[in-house]
Amino acid sequence: MTDDSSIRSSPISFASDALAHALRRVLDERDLARRELASKPVHDLRVALRRARSLAERFSELDSYAGWRHLRKACKRLQKCLAELRDVQVMSVWMRRLHFDEQPGAAAFVDRLAWDERRARHKARAALQDFTRKRWKQWRRELPERAKHLPFHDPHFAAVALRLLNEASELDRRRRRNPSRVGYHRLRIALKRFRYTLESFLPAQSASWGPTLKLLQSRLGDVHDLDVLRSRILKFERENPAPSLVQSRQLAVIERAREERIDRCDRVISRRPPSGRSKARRRFLWDRWRRELDVLIGIILPESEESSRSVPRRVSPSAAKKIPPPNRRRRLS
Repeated sequence: MTDDSSIRSSPISFASDALAHALRRVLDERDLARRELASKPVHDLRVALRRARSLAERFSELDSYAGWRHLRKACKRLQKCLAELRDVQVMSVWMRRLHFDEQPGAAAFVDRLAWDERRARHKARAALQDFTRKRWKQWRRELPERAKHLPFHDPHFAAVALRLLNEASELDRRRRRNPSRVGYHRLRIALKRFRYTLESFLPAQSASWGPTLKLLQSRLGDVHDLDVLRSRILKFERENPAPSLVQSRQLAVIERAREERIDRCDRVISRRPPSGRSKARRRFLWDRWRRELDVLIGIILPESEESSRSVPRRVSPSAAKKIPPPNRRRRLS
């Protein structure tokens, strides 16, 4: 007989509970956002959708069941419908933080943001209206129960986390060699996927590395928000020519704030060699985390090897039939 405590403490059971919680949060936050499309409800709903989508992506790598793909697509579709509203709300916050709304000539841009927000609210409200609660409730009953019976353990999820870490490390290497706004955005997304995988499947590593990952995500999130604001200002100025002095001053403030946050990220990610050791190799955060994941997997990779670890094989359709179906309530006669 299987010990109940070992089942509850297993990584797959932990991830199953995380999925059930994420799906419940989506349902709850959707109701709050539908009543009030304010910044916090919209943000909380997008976070819940990202967590559910991340879990669906990881489980789809382990199990060929079509429900994971359907959940992933539904999350992505709703996230996309809320993205424009979230961007406008964030830009309004940054306008106040950087005191752009107090500058001469900014009134027209503030009015344009207000018009964009009204349009984005209409789009978001329509998407929330089309939200199929019945389908999401079915996923909430069915998918966590199915996930509990997948035959995977710590080394499998460490291999998945190692692959995501290697992807983030490669993106970090590229953006150092050739800095670009797109590069920083891709690194932020990669770190987000890595962090959610740790939180859902490897809680011990999440407890140790989570604060650092949250700090990096926060700084890179600020960089992305500032890039979005910069792009919107440039677009507005092309459509509505304004004094160049106002535009150059705004862009200079944005660039300074952006560089400050990038510098903070770099200090967290890498450490320069001590003075007097010019030939010493710079130490990166990813190298330490990679070594710990290697130990968890049980195989130590050479330091020079940059290739990512392969993902565990999916449960085949024939093997998936052996996974017991979720318990369904009997209809009362």
